[in-house]
Amino acid sequence: MIKIRRTLSLSLIAIILFSITQFSTANAHSVLENSTPGDGEQLSETINRIELSFNTRIENGSTLTLVNDTGDVINPSSHEINDNMLVATFEDSLEPGSYQVNWKVVGADGHLIENQYSFTIKESEITLGKENAGQSEDERNITSSENSQTVEYKEDELEDQDVEKQNRQANENDSSSIVNIIIITLIIAGLGLLAWMLFSKNKK
Repeated sequence: MIKIRRTLSLSLIAIILFSITQFSTANAHSVLENSTPGDGEQLSETINRIELSFNTRIENGSTLTLVNDTGDVINPSSHEINDNMLVATFEDSLEPGSYQVNWKVVGADGHLIENQYSFTIKESEITLGKENAGQSEDERNITSSENSQTVEYKEDELEDQDVEKQNRQANENDSSSIVNIIIITLIIAGLGLLAWMLFSKNKK
C-alpha cells in the first residue's frame, strides 16, 4: 500500500511539473510589440529600412519580406538580428504605394511564429507636381479623381486586411487561453489530490 501511494505521489508530481513546463512554454511565444513603420501608418516620405521589436529574444533564421500593391515580392538586401530586434534593409528606397510586411521569426522557445501587417507610403507633393506639370485643367481633374479613387481602394483593402488580422489574432488568443485554462486546471487538481493523499496518510 505504501509503495502504491509513493508511486502515485511521484506520478502526480511529474504531471504537475510537466504542466508547469507546458504553461511556461505556452506563454513564451514571441509576439510583435513595436514596428517602424507601424501597422496602418501612412508615411509622407520613402524609407529603405524596417524595424520589428518582439517581446522575447529571437533567433537566427528570422526574416521578413514585403508585398506591394501589385503583388510583387520585395526581399531585403540584408537582415540584422539583435536580441529581440529584427532589422531589414532594402537596397533601394521603397516607392510610394501600399505594402504588406510578412515576418517569420524563430522565438526563444524554438517555435516559428509568422504574421503580417501593412503600411502606406503616400505620394509627395513634389512628385505629384512634376506629374501634373504641363497638363490641362481637365486632365489634372481626371488625374486627381483617379488618385482619389486609388487611395480609397487602398484604404479599403488595408481595412479588410486589418480586420482579417484581428480575427486571426483573436482566434490565436482564444486557443492560447483555452490551453492555459486546461493546464491550470490540471495543476490545481494534481495539487488537491496530492494534498488529500498526504492528509490521509498523516491521519492514519
